[in-house]
Amino acid sequence: MKTPAFWYAPSPHNSLARLLSPLAALYAHMARLDKSRYTPKSVTAPVICIGNIIAGGSGKTPCAITLMKLLKDSKTFLSPAFVTRGYKGKVEGPERVDDTNSPTFWGDEALLLCRHAPTYVAQNRLAGAELAIFNGADAVLLDDGLQHYSLQKDISFCVIDCMMGFGNGKVIPAGPLRQTLSDAWPAIDAFLLIGDDIHNIRAQLPLSKPVFTGTLKACEPLELSNTPYIAFCGIGFPDKFKKTLSENGIELAGWHPFADHHAYTMDDMTRLVDEAINNKARLITTEKDFVRLPDFHQKSLIDVLPIEIHFDEPQNIIDFIRSKLAAHSS
Repeated sequence: MKTPAFWYAPSPHNSLARLLSPLAALYAHMARLDKSRYTPKSVTAPVICIGNIIAGGSGKTPCAITLMKLLKDSKTFLSPAFVTRGYKGKVEGPERVDDTNSPTFWGDEALLLCRHAPTYVAQNRLAGAELAIFNGADAVLLDDGLQHYSLQKDISFCVIDCMMGFGNGKVIPAGPLRQTLSDAWPAIDAFLLIGDDIHNIRAQLPLSKPVFTGTLKACEPLELSNTPYIAFCGIGFPDKFKKTLSENGIELAGWHPFADHHAYTMDDMTRLVDEAINNKARLITTEKDFVRLPDFHQKSLIDVLPIEIHFDEPQNIIDFIRSKLAAHSS
């Protein structure tokens, strides 16, 4: 589904959010009950969780990829692996991802992650971590695991996109929160704030927990055409992609946001290609969307805007991880 606009509308004028508040209270209660059902089990290698507390679009996948690069480049771990649930894929797992199957099979995020490290899809993240370690992983980077409770985490990072913040501050379906902030804070060890803090998010975070910052940027060198573009994407918060295009001076002749993880059809592509041809333009989308596109002979008309997270003080993040893991082992 598309992210509802009222999730990010000002609360005082948000009648729909108020109407849905009883359902939000029920959702928060069910989330607490779900957590209470589990006794987390540990594994024989460190588990670092990258997650968020809103539904979609916070940038946790590029954060996970950048953190994986940091862990390997700093030699903090020699053979770390990703474990993910393979959202919108068909695999229950645990199973190691390869690139011989489609995103319909694995899930688009799993295919992106496997370009950077061994990746395991598992609905049961404990089983996924155990398989990764059996196959030689000396650490597990758990993608989107804050609300998964079967696996004991050594460190949990919460990714917050500063453009989105916490939306209207309400729980699903009244707002974007997966759980109340007060329920979320105890399980989080540190925060990763991405972008300019325009909503003063830092002031809403627990003072006792470290906050690291970063920026979402287009990968350089940016090799794109000088022609106008028809942009499209199916991500949790599509305006973020549109903003990144604008920041990189990319002229748009059209804009088409789809639902998060949209499964593109040939009808979709025919309409987009026809619009591009009629406007003497090319098409542009995200890496996550591109892996979901069907193969067709005019796919060469589509460019990708590759993005990455740049942490402001990467060594501080590595130092935090090392000190936290050392404290656990002592």
